[in-house]
Amino acid sequence: MAFSLKKWVDNALNLSFKLIFDEDIDLIEKYLKELNAANQATNARIDNVVLNSGGDSFNEVVDARTSVNGQIYDTLESRLNGDSTNVASNFEHTEERLDTLETATAELEQKLKELYGEATQNWSIFVSKSKGNDDTGDGTIEAPYQTIQKAANGIPKIVNGVDIEIICEPDDYDEDVIIESISGARHIYLRSSNSTTVDAKVQDTGFYIRSVTFSSISAQCVLEGMTQSASIPQKDSIVNFLRVDYATIGNCRFDKNLKSTDKITVKYDQTKGGTFGNCYISNQNVILKAVYNSTCNFSILNKMISESNIGLYAQRSIIYSDYEATDILAKTATVENSGGKIW
Repeated sequence: MAFSLKKWVDNALNLSFKLIFDEDIDLIEKYLKELNAANQATNARIDNVVLNSGGDSFNEVVDARTSVNGQIYDTLESRLNGDSTNVASNFEHTEERLDTLETATAELEQKLKELYGEATQNWSIFVSKSKGNDDTGDGTIEAPYQTIQKAANGIPKIVNGVDIEIICEPDDYDEDVIIESISGARHIYLRSSNSTTVDAKVQDTGFYIRSVTFSSISAQCVLEGMTQSASIPQKDSIVNFLRVDYATIGNCRFDKNLKSTDKITVKYDQTKGGTFGNCYISNQNVILKAVYNSTCNFSILNKMISESNIGLYAQRSIIYSDYEATDILAKTATVENSGGKIW
């Protein structure tokens, strides 16, 4: 009655995994039933010898020495020992299979936790470059993570109507952060812990990020309290909203000179809507670019100081500007390309 279970060869939680899992369960149940039947057959034969035999029946004696698979032993003792050995071996194999099944179940539980998480209410994740630890931290205020990316990676991919915020202690986070593939949240916030007390239009917030991308998120994404890092990212933009429902950026400071680069300060890419407002802007290359059917607003609450190269750039997208073109502090105030419009 030897058998082998199929292994889970990849990490995909798909129909193929379900079929393999169900087939393994059916095989174990069948195997246990066969073992139980063998035990019952053995007990019945022993009862027949002990209780029914008159002591002089040759057939009953032979029957007592015959195993469940038809093998005739020389003595009853050797037959019983053989059956016991077979049963013990079969149970050992069953335990091995059950261990394999337990391991597979644990892996499944871990994958489900990574996918769905435990976020059933609003959740704050804390980050501190100086005090945090990505290995021992758990994202609480008492045990923060050290990097923003670690915090972002810990957000469940599927939640139900909650707000999730990453709160960072002011520091220089030399990271290209990617927050991606989240469904079901109301808001996803990335903010500095002093974002409600420091006015970025007046002073540096002390919370530096090289770049941040919000990608494939069905929620409102909000960035607050960030100051542009002195490090120039390899990515094409400082802030990128890629395929998100709604994107808001506020109380941020963009004051490092990018006029000699090809970088975009804030980019809306395939994003349904959003507002860029209440920020300090100086000496940028392209202040705001919207591409591929994005829609966004450039708020009158922004504070532009030194001239940038290009103000607003709409490519196959719509930008609603609270400014007249003549009031946008840029060498080229507006660019409309491939059907893009600025209103």
